[in-house]
Amino acid sequence: MSIHAEIATCLLLVYVSMVALIDIRTHRIPNALSASAAVLGLILQTSLNGAPGLLSAMAGAAIGLGLFLPFYLLRAFGGGDVKAMATVGIFLGAQLTPLAVALTLIAGAIIGVIFLLFSSGAISALYRLVAVAAAPVASLRRGQDAGSQTRRFAYGGAIAVGTFATLVTSGAVQLSF
Repeated sequence: MSIHAEIATCLLLVYVSMVALIDIRTHRIPNALSASAAVLGLILQTSLNGAPGLLSAMAGAAIGLGLFLPFYLLRAFGGGDVKAMATVGIFLGAQLTPLAVALTLIAGAIIGVIFLLFSSGAISALYRLVAVAAAPVASLRRGQDAGSQTRRFAYGGAIAVGTFATLVTSGAVQLSF
């Protein structure tokens, strides 16, 4: 792997780490963070691979956006989550973005189940697990009408875990013990 590819991987890891930390703390992913990372990713992909890199980055963004957009429309994810996944797609390109989306959704499901188990009593948790099995993502976020409290977890953490798992799976990041 070239030094430029290693720098791009490090910047992606910094980006998803910031997304996770900020989202956990504020339940928001700043547009400025995703936009600046997206521009940086496009520049890096173009400098690393020329026009094919730019096309792959744009396709990765479209894949990330396209696969997360239905969850946004169902009010299961926030807009920041969708933009973050599109930005991850810029860095990963068209080939790895579908894997990152899949691993992010798996991580989100696991985190969601853990969140449900620890956020309420056992009977309520069992009821919620049945709801999760019936409608996995849509049941994790309630509407924000005046009488209800929103219960949700920061999906930026799942994006970070899914992205890291993708980098490990692809060999871009190697773990040694």
